[in-house]
Amino acid sequence: MKPRDIAQKIGSAKIENMVDELNSGQFKRILIAGDVSTRIPSSVLSLKARSRLWKDRLLDGLSTGNDNVASALIYEWLLGRRRAMLEKYLDLLEVKHRRGETDETFLKTIPEETLRAKAHELAKDYPAQDVAIYVHFLDHHQHAEAFMLEPAFIEMLAPQAG
Repeated sequence: MKPRDIAQKIGSAKIENMVDELNSGQFKRILIAGDVSTRIPSSVLSLKARSRLWKDRLLDGLSTGNDNVASALIYEWLLGRRRAMLEKYLDLLEVKHRRGETDETFLKTIPEETLRAKAHELAKDYPAQDVAIYVHFLDHHQHAEAFMLEPAFIEMLAPQAG
């Protein structure tokens, strides 16, 4: 599942929450990855106004299907705001990592049943939707289908009631 599809499935409220957690450095990296201008008019002086402008550009990039914006948003959000979740999942799988980051293509070497079972275990400690975002993003980046065809993990992407 492509990052833009993940972004579409999680819904606008979750996207807004993710974007609201970003700092200015993350905004810039996401916009640059999507080939979206980070230039701010000289009339924009406040940090709040600058953040609003970047947020609007980022959301516009998502609404037009910019896969690079979607991918960078998910990446920055996971590493910047959900690193402990990444670390725990990799620890559960006994995958070597550096603070939640690894070069190993473990989705191709660990049995899918184990990957799914450990992801379900992770969802006991972290919001199921966050876990689903992570595992679908892993699927995409490791060119795997460990979670893409599993109905439970597709359902976990859906906007949460409440």
